[in-house]
Amino acid sequence: MIAYKYTTDTEKSRDIVGAVFEKLLQLNAQKRQQIILHPQKGIYPFLVTIVKNKCLDGLKTNKLQDEIKKHLVTLISFNSTNAAFIRFELEAIKHLLNNLPKREREMIELHLQGYKNEEIAVQLNISYNTVRNTLHNAKQRIKKLWQLFM
Repeated sequence: MIAYKYTTDTEKSRDIVGAVFEKLLQLNAQKRQQIILHPQKGIYPFLVTIVKNKCLDGLKTNKLQDEIKKHLVTLISFNSTNAAFIRFELEAIKHLLNNLPKREREMIELHLQGYKNEEIAVQLNISYNTVRNTLHNAKQRIKKLWQLFM
């Protein structure tokens, strides 16, 4: 119910609660026992806090993605009158992506298609942290190269 309060989507709520329990099960037995048998708190406040934080993280991510999409639409519509500039931008972006190492390019392309880091990790059979770090490095590399173009 807590997840649904934030997401107003039954499926997303189930996914969030499932992810929270999966994370709890990944803890070692001693840590899990510490949380569950805490003398003052117990497991309920712990689960409520984690579910709430997971929901808020999801909302922030969605908001950030919406802002990026809106910004890109604004840039595209602003420059749409100049066909030469659009062609230059598209070629520059292709060139930037082609200059990335294969693995970074693959992750960036999935990221641009809307996949989340967790989904990319599962699809490429690598850890979440590897995806996060690789995407960060790729974005930094693209940013530096883009400054050379513009």
